[in-house]
Amino acid sequence: MVYTMNHVGLGVDNLEESVEFYTKVMGMEVEYYAHHEGKPISDVVGVENSVIEICVVKKGEARLELIEYNNRVSAPGRYKPQNEPGLIHISFAVSSVDEEYAKIKALGYEAYSDPMVTRENGPKICYVKGPDNVIFELYEKNSTEEKQDGKEEFDGAVQRDE
Repeated sequence: MVYTMNHVGLGVDNLEESVEFYTKVMGMEVEYYAHHEGKPISDVVGVENSVIEICVVKKGEARLELIEYNNRVSAPGRYKPQNEPGLIHISFAVSSVDEEYAKIKALGYEAYSDPMVTRENGPKICYVKGPDNVIFELYEKNSTEEKQDGKEEFDGAVQRDE
């Protein structure tokens, strides 16, 4: 039985730069660092001769495992389009999108747009271009959420029964 999601793993180009981004910009804290090498880890990850440096950062129950391989493939140098299949962004709930957006812009990071509400009664959001070609969503919950016909409503999207 699966009882929760443990973490999301992100391949990074420079572990310390990525740790700095997630701790100083996104407000996460370091849970631990680890080093792996040898046949067992190489077999598990499917990459021969792996030497891996890891840092797990967390915020509340959310955890990101930042992974730097010694034999990594060069980053493609582009942000994945949001309309491609696969992991396309990571969302961080914030108390004020405008404040976080200003802080991130002041640190030199780019966003696709200024923060905005994109649907009636929806959240205020914006997408930020972070390190390692990862897109981050800053997400501010709409304060007027209500229940609709006994179904839990989440920012204008109604939960559906399976």
